Amino acid sequence: MSAVTFDSVNKIWCGGDSISPLFHENCTVGRAVLHLLSLSPDKICQVSADDGSKRTNGEIYEATLNIAFNLRKIGCSTGDIVGFVCRNSHDLTPAFLAALFLGTPTNILDVSFSEDEIVHMFRITRPKIVFCDDDMAEKVERLLREKLDIAAKIIILGQRVPSFSHINDFINGDVSQTERMKLIMHPPQIDKTSIAMITCSSGTTGLSKAVPLSYENLLHRYFTPFLPLIPKSDDAVLCFSSLYWVTGCASLLMSLTLGFKRIITTMPFSPEKVVTIAKEHNITILVISVGNTAELASWCFEDVKILPSVKSIIMSGNILSEKVFNKIRTIICNGTFCNSYGTTETGRIAKNINVDKTNLHSVGELLPGVKVKILDEDGKKMGVNQVGEICSKSPGQFKGFYANSEATKDIIDEDGWVHTGDIGHFDAKGLLYISGRKKNWFNYFSHRIIPEEIEQILEGHPAVFKAVVVGIPDPLAIELPAAVVVLKTGYSVTKEELTKFVEGNVSDHKKLRGGVYFVNELQMTASGKIKKSKVIKMAKELHTTS
Repeated sequence: MSAVTFDSVNKIWCGGDSISPLFHENCTVGRAVLHLLSLSPDKICQVSADDGSKRTNGEIYEATLNIAFNLRKIGCSTGDIVGFVCRNSHDLTPAFLAALFLGTPTNILDVSFSEDEIVHMFRITRPKIVFCDDDMAEKVERLLREKLDIAAKIIILGQRVPSFSHINDFINGDVSQTERMKLIMHPPQIDKTSIAMITCSSGTTGLSKAVPLSYENLLHRYFTPFLPLIPKSDDAVLCFSSLYWVTGCASLLMSLTLGFKRIITTMPFSPEKVVTIAKEHNITILVISVGNTAELASWCFEDVKILPSVKSIIMSGNILSEKVFNKIRTIICNGTFCNSYGTTETGRIAKNINVDKTNLHSVGELLPGVKVKILDEDGKKMGVNQVGEICSKSPGQFKGFYANSEATKDIIDEDGWVHTGDIGHFDAKGLLYISGRKKNWFNYFSHRIIPEEIEQILEGHPAVFKAVVVGIPDPLAIELPAAVVVLKTGYSVTKEELTKFVEGNVSDHKKLRGGVYFVNELQMTASGKIKKSKVIKMAKELHTTS
């Protein structure tokens, strides 16, 4: 029986009453997690797939308190922003928890960020302290000093680098039992509205915005039940995402809170590494983007049923195609599939806890505490099976962009609804479906083109790995549908063949009159999403020169 209700008068869907978080709203997340770690200090909570080294709850607990004490000793206090430019490593966990314990907002960037992206975000947040991997430290320090005139203290994770402080100086620094007890007994005071993290928006259409999340937001996002299974103490979760990604942060906090092992690696995602790590560490929970799921499914494995230990695969970021689902179902033969939907600004909105062929294209039911309305282009509320922009309200949603009130007005309306920019609808059972992005829409004459519809058809071709459909400006037709395509390794197809393939599956106005353009790769954001603005620019240039 669905818990989702529909108010047919006000045309609002509701996921039911909000679930109470596990911790008090005025307790820092770091303090709450430390309490849980102290209950079973000998339990192994973290294993590195890079070298097999392990950390116990007690070791993370001790390191976190030592780092927190020594950060405070150098003047880091509640409200100071602590930046991170790090891969997943053992020492990142206590450094991150220490910042959360002290009530110092974290701002995590991915190591793949360009110099312009690092400067852009740190110009907004202006961190006082930045934890960096050893190969990032000199670049980050130079950018802060030369571009932003910020004299932040850089703390190295990894190999020591001359002239920089190292994380071990903070973990192993002298902390007396009396000093530690003072820190535990008199932790920093925060309230539920205090900023805990400043995350980055997706950045698919331009530079990212700074999205502040309060402690109340974190509690509702990460410390309420959401898994499609009850984890066991011997479960092991694998997630390649760094803490910059929502999935990376969720995997860390989820594992520490629920008490199972988190397998970490500093290596980037690849299908081979997934299989190797899953076999070596008996992975039972795999947290992965839908894009990486497609990569895993397209890999030519010699054996089917190659990941028998995985009992749950938790996905996000898109909808699985039927082709990908059928293939991944044979690879992960014993697991259930869960797909969740949400945004950086809203937190989780819906989840499909058991994806199968009957509900493959749905992101499932609304989560408890979440309300959604669907609006057409004129702001009129839509009903069942009517398509429009998804707008949501929930305890997990942010209150506005950091230092950007104008952008806040564009996304949060006067009644507090967040306009996600995603297009979708509800069916009669209360299941939510995503059609695409409002900003991706364009017009061919008077016809509205939703790129995702054509992309799904293209990606159904055996030779196509990824396709992006954009509009090419035209003085008569407004915009012509065009496709930028990445082919699978070892496959070939002509532009004419793909054009005819699409023509056989769409209405006349959706034909690829703007052309088909093959590229070797597509520019991606650090969170694994396609930089649409870059693809549009590329398509226009290719169209001009063709």
